[in-house]
Amino acid sequence: MSKKFNFLKGKVREYVKFNIIGTINFVISQLFYIMLHLLFGINYIVAYTITSILSVIASYILNSKFTFKQNNYCATKLSLSILVYIFEYIFNMGIIIFLVNSFNISKIIAPLIAPVFSTIPAFFLMRAVIKRKSTK
Repeated sequence: MSKKFNFLKGKVREYVKFNIIGTINFVISQLFYIMLHLLFGINYIVAYTITSILSVIASYILNSKFTFKQNNYCATKLSLSILVYIFEYIFNMGIIIFLVNSFNISKIIAPLIAPVFSTIPAFFLMRAVIKRKSTK
């Protein structure tokens, strides 16, 4: 029973770290998104896309190093991480467009709501990518 508890405790610890890093990355990304959209007048979809690209790179590096304690960065893992976040981006963009168009939710507020639905699948996908053995 102790091994199972330690295994679960380790996963919970990783999930908490993933969410802390994700929250910090999210806050910085949202500030950048707001700046692009409101200050520079960039279309909200374009601003969200730019912000997402920068956020994916930061997320891969930060989660590799601090959440999953992996320092073996490689192009394959970065590429797979990008695929995970493309999935998350499409999922989030669908939610954002749905909230904006169906419920008339603000284009500033909708991106704050979308990640509530994508965090858990993103965690497990990123964990699988970052923890996988590197291929050279």
